[in-house]
Amino acid sequence: ASYNYQRDLDSHMMKNTEWGAVAYLQHSKYGSATSVRINNNDAFITGYAAKNEPTCGYTGSNDACNKYESTTLGVDGTYTVNYKNTNSQVASTTGNYTGIYDMSGGAWDYTMAVMLDSTNSAPLSGYTTTAHSNFNGALSAGGTITGGVNFPSSRYFDTYTYSSATTYNRRILGDGTAEFGPYANVIYGSLTRQEGSWYGDEGWFVFMYPWFRRGGSYYHGLGAGVFDFNYVFGHAITDGSFRVVLAI
Repeated sequence: ASYNYQRDLDSHMMKNTEWGAVAYLQHSKYGSATSVRINNNDAFITGYAAKNEPTCGYTGSNDACNKYESTTLGVDGTYTVNYKNTNSQVASTTGNYTGIYDMSGGAWDYTMAVMLDSTNSAPLSGYTTTAHSNFNGALSAGGTITGGVNFPSSRYFDTYTYSSATTYNRRILGDGTAEFGPYANVIYGSLTRQEGSWYGDEGWFVFMYPWFRRGGSYYHGLGAGVFDFNYVFGHAITDGSFRVVLAI
């Protein structure tokens, strides 16, 4: 869908390195240069911002330290404000209306970034026969997808070597992942998170779950952010989305 969106502008699904470029610009003097406020609207409406910065990561429940809620389009809630409320601009990468929204929270953003098979260094399709991207290729849990579609040209996706979820030295310089470490275990409730040393954004590298997702979701609290990255199977997820990149 991304590739065919507008071929005259080289449309494609955002790669990890392209997400990283946006993240670096956000952190620089050309962006807000501060933590981007989470979109904590669990109705997945774009442009919303939490009224207050979360003070904890996801604990498995809607806690006082990490509040989220649903609203209807264009309506403020108790804990979240809509795009037309000027207080929402803290959720923009530039701190104003001209920036990019929903880079922190909202829905997870799949990126076109995948781990390579440990045996032949080809990109993995996904995890299992029921949790994969539908690209032809091996599955990390065993087996192969052969009746799907071929991967596009290698210029349209980033690849990472096979290893564990905390082997951060596999990063591509500029992809906005491991350079924001070191990472350490932080416990919220019964859940353990790997948080980076910059904004506390969560960071787990791809492993058996071979695809990257970025930004966190509405419930992710302190761990969400433009430097958040995590692993995922490769199949559709209820709180998952993606971004289209155009070259002009």
